[in-house]
Amino acid sequence: MKKKKDRIDLRFALIGPGTMWNLLYEGMNQDVNLRSIFKGKDEESIEALIKFGEILKKKNDYDINIKEDGIEINNMININDFENGEKWTNLMNKLKEEIVKMI
Repeated sequence: MKKKKDRIDLRFALIGPGTMWNLLYEGMNQDVNLRSIFKGKDEESIEALIKFGEILKKKNDYDINIKEDGIEINNMININDFENGEKWTNLMNKLKEEIVKMI
C-alpha cells in the first residue's frame, strides 16, 4: 500500500506570455502564471482533489481547472517576485498535506 503522501503528486509549472527568448528580449519583469498541478494516484485521492477543487472554485479566489485526475491552480506573479513565488510554493505544499489528511 502506498504511503498517504505518495497518493498525490504536486508539480509546478511556470508559464510565461511567450517563449523564454521573449522574456529575455523584453525583460524579465513580465507577469507569469505559476501553475500548481495536483494529480491523484488512485480513485480516492482523485475524488478528494476534485471535491477540494470544487470548493475552491466556488470561492472565486483562485483560477482552478478541474481535470480528470486532479486539479490545477493558477496564480499570476511577477517573474522577479521570488518571495511571492516561494510563499505560493509553500502554500501549495501545505495544501497538499491538508488534502492528504482528508484521504
